[in-house]
Amino acid sequence: MSGTYINTPFVITNNQSEYHQDQIWVSFSGTFTKTSTPQTIGPNIITDFSSAWRSFSLASLLAPVPNLPYFGTTAQYTFALNQFSGRVYINYGPAALTEPPNPGNPGTSPYIVFEPTVDGKTLAAPTPTASNMDLSYVDGVSSPAATMISNATTGAPLQATSVNPVTSRSNILSNVANQVPSGAVVSNGSKNVRVMSSAAAPTVYHDWTSLMTKLQKSTKTKPLKVCSYTSPATGIPASYALSGALFGYSGGKTYSPQAPNFATAQSYNTQARFKTNLNPDSNPVLIGAGITNGTSGVKISGTGSQTGAFSIYIKETDLNAGTGIYGNNPPYVVTYHEMKDAYSTDGIENDLGGRVVGDLMAGMVFGWSASTVNIESHAAETSTQLYGTNFSSTTVGGLMTGELFFLLSLAGAQGKLTDWIGSELDSDSDDFDPYLYAIAQNSDAYGSGFTDRLEGYLNPDTYWYTANPPAIPGGGSYETVGFVNLILGQPTTVPMAILLTNNTTQELTLTNKQLIGASTKSSFELPSELSGGSTAGGYSTPASKTPYQAIWTYSPDNGQTQLSFQCDLTGPNGITIIPTKTGPQADKWELSEEPTLEAGIWVVRFYYSEST
Repeated sequence: MSGTYINTPFVITNNQSEYHQDQIWVSFSGTFTKTSTPQTIGPNIITDFSSAWRSFSLASLLAPVPNLPYFGTTAQYTFALNQFSGRVYINYGPAALTEPPNPGNPGTSPYIVFEPTVDGKTLAAPTPTASNMDLSYVDGVSSPAATMISNATTGAPLQATSVNPVTSRSNILSNVANQVPSGAVVSNGSKNVRVMSSAAAPTVYHDWTSLMTKLQKSTKTKPLKVCSYTSPATGIPASYALSGALFGYSGGKTYSPQAPNFATAQSYNTQARFKTNLNPDSNPVLIGAGITNGTSGVKISGTGSQTGAFSIYIKETDLNAGTGIYGNNPPYVVTYHEMKDAYSTDGIENDLGGRVVGDLMAGMVFGWSASTVNIESHAAETSTQLYGTNFSSTTVGGLMTGELFFLLSLAGAQGKLTDWIGSELDSDSDDFDPYLYAIAQNSDAYGSGFTDRLEGYLNPDTYWYTANPPAIPGGGSYETVGFVNLILGQPTTVPMAILLTNNTTQELTLTNKQLIGASTKSSFELPSELSGGSTAGGYSTPASKTPYQAIWTYSPDNGQTQLSFQCDLTGPNGITIIPTKTGPQADKWELSEEPTLEAGIWVVRFYYSEST
C-alpha cells in the first residue's frame, strides 16, 4: 500500500498468577495488510499476509519495544501493527487455540477477546488517523482483563474519547456465573472456566415471549418511541463528550434492494407496536415478503427526514431466535411507497432500517421497553446528575430510544450505568438481558453488541491517534498514543495524594465526600473548609486491589452551587478526573487539575479558580 504508516506498539502485561507463562497463548484472527512500514510479532517481522489465523506462545513475543522510553531496553511481550482489523485471542492451558472458538461451544480453555482496528496511515494535517480497541465479553467471559492506551514516557493512561483504561473485576467470572442460568456456565471438572453470553447460548437464557405479550397490550395505546435524538448542547461537562452528540443514524451503505435514501444520514421518528397479527388484511405485498395473516411480531412505522414514510416488520419467532433480540441481528421486512414495495433482509443492514431495528433491540435488552421508573425520582435516589435535561417523558419507558441511550451514557459517565439498566428499570427479570446486566456490574467492557449505542465517556471502544490528534472538548488536544497495554488479570490500583488550592477569596465548604470500590478503605479525609487563597495538603486515598472512585464536592454558598471532582483510579497507571459545576454561581468558577505519577503514587493538585 502506498503512503506512510506509523506502528502502534502493543504490550501484554501478565498480572494473573493462576497460569504459568508456558500456558499462555496469543492468537491473531483477522486481516494483516502489507504496508511500507514493517509490522512485528515479538522479535519477528510479519512477512506472511495470507494467513487469517496465527498463534504464538506468550514467551515468544518477548522483545524490546522501540521508541518507548517508559520501558527502556527491557524486553516486553509485544507486537506492533499499523494495518490490522480483527481479534486477538489470549487463551490459557496446555495448547493454543487453533481457530476462532465457537461461542456456543467454546471448549474448556479459558480465553479473552481483544478487538483492535489499527489504522496508522498518516494523513495531511489536520486530519487525524484514528484506531480503536475494545475488550469484548460479547461471546462470554472467562477471566479478568484490562486495556489501556498509555503515554510513551510515563506509562500513564492518555485522555481518550471514551473509557481509558477499560477494566474488569478480579472475580468477574464467579460474579457473572452467580447471576445467569447455570446452563450458561462451562466447567472443566469441578472448575468453572467460562460463562457463555446470552447471544452465544440463547436457549439457556429466558426467551422474550412474556415481555412481548405485555407489549402487545401496552403498545396498543402507548407505542414505544424508536427515534433519534441529539443531546443538549450546553450544561453537560465537556469531558463527558455528550454535548450535541447524535444518538441516531449518521449514514451507511447502499445496497439493492433498499428503501430510497436509507443510506443517507438523517433523523427518524418511528413507533413500535407489538401485535398478535402483523397482516390481518392478508396484504399481498406483505405475504410476498413472508408476513402472512396470523403472524405475530412487531411493526415499526414512521418517517425518516430524507426517506419519508416506511414500516419495518419483525416476526416474533425471529425476535426470540438466538440471532434476534439477544443477538442483535433479526431478519426483517421493510415496506415503503405506501406499502407498494417491500423487501426482506437476512439480518441488520448498516442503513436507516438497521439503525431503527437495532435501537429497538438495544432498548429491550437494557430494560427500557416496559419500565415505569420515574426519571426524576430515580435520579434523586441514585444521585445521578441530569444537568437540567428536559426529557420527553417522565418515565424511562416513555423515552425515545435516542433519549434512553443519552441518559444511559450520562449516567455511565458518572459511574452509575448499573443504576439505570436491568432490574433498576424493571423488576421482572424476563424483561432485560441478565448477562448484559451482570457484565455491566463487573466491567467497563462490551457485554453485548448493543453496548455500541452508548456514547461519549461510556463507549467501551477506546480510540487513539497516530498523527494529528484532534481537539479535546473543553480545550487541549489528544496525545498520540505511546502504546496499547493489554493486561491479563486485575491491575492493582495505586494511591492518590491530594492537594487542594483555592485561588479565590471566597471560602469553600465541603458538602459531599465518597470513596467507592476501594478494597482497603471506605472513606478518606478532606478539610471541612477551604479558605480563600489557601492550599491544603496531606490528604490521600489508598492503594487498592480493586479500581475505585474518589468523589467530593465543595460549595461557596451553602450547597446551592456544587463544585465537584470525580477521580476514577484503575491499575498501576490509570486515572481519569471529571470536574463538574452546577448551581447559581457555577459560571463564576473554573475547576482544573494537575496530575503527576510519582514513585507509584498519583500526586494530583486540584484548583478552584475564578472563571476568566
